[in-house]
Amino acid sequence: MQSRIRQAALPFLLTIVVVAPAVAAQPAAFDAQAVYQRSAAAIGVVLVTRDGNSGGGTGFVIEPAGMLVTATHVVRGAERIAVDFGDGTAHGARLVGYDARRDVAVLRIQPRGPLPALDVVESTTLSPGEPVVVIGTPRGRPRVMTTGAVTATGVTLPGQFPGIFILFDAEVQPGNSGGPLLNRHGQVIGVVVAIARQRDGSAGVATSSSALRTSLPALASGARLERAWLGISGTTLEAQEPWQAPGRGRGVLVTAVIPGGPAARAGLRGHDTNPPGDVVVAIDGETIDDWDDLLRAVGAREPGQGVLVSLLRAGARVDVPITLEARP
Repeated sequence: MQSRIRQAALPFLLTIVVVAPAVAAQPAAFDAQAVYQRSAAAIGVVLVTRDGNSGGGTGFVIEPAGMLVTATHVVRGAERIAVDFGDGTAHGARLVGYDARRDVAVLRIQPRGPLPALDVVESTTLSPGEPVVVIGTPRGRPRVMTTGAVTATGVTLPGQFPGIFILFDAEVQPGNSGGPLLNRHGQVIGVVVAIARQRDGSAGVATSSSALRTSLPALASGARLERAWLGISGTTLEAQEPWQAPGRGRGVLVTAVIPGGPAARAGLRGHDTNPPGDVVVAIDGETIDDWDDLLRAVGAREPGQGVLVSLLRAGARVDVPITLEARP
């Protein structure tokens, strides 16, 4: 079951708004305590220093020799990373690789001996209603467990790789990001990356384990995969606004063009220019009605990929080729 969501912020745990959430089925009875006892020892606090500020998230071991998984937004750009398994020892960690479009990252530590490790299994057969366990470090508290059920699969976050996220109704808080979403057997079926806001409260979003497994070989080899970037700020253009061309419903008004970015090199115009800024109405023929449409279109493409951006400029339609770049 698919659902679309809007991104609202980017702290150590993302916050998003669910536009069309699925209705959760009641989870079948399962032994959450057994899952906790089987899995908790492989889960630690990820401690991060970035720009002089301290933060944290969660990570989990996937190889006894010291390979861990966490979320990209927890560790990307960090000056220092450490992992604490609750034994009073912080293991210095090295960021091996990350995939910003899937929000998963691989860390390496040097333990004194083999570590407990979690199995990462395929999530392609996952369906709404299946019970899940989240074990993480919300607000720095180690190994807190919450339980719930899958509510939607195939979810898309604007600006991210499309259709790879899982929505679930177990409670998550800042600090849970990077922790495992576990099935009834204690196997990893996702990596927690966001908080979802729904009408009846908050829930969680995880990158599917299938997407993680796809990225793992490259990440373990040191790949650093960025999100694509157009290099503009914009706002959804409503039909009644004065810049609107006759007969056009909506689009994205370019409010600013980032100097040195791909859009700037292609000559796109911001709102503060004369005549007023461009309005993006399509990318590669795909209609762009609002800012989320633009984020989804760019997020579905790789840095370095060329796109044809269709604009309304001074009342005329103009097609401009732009080569996307990695988001700085």
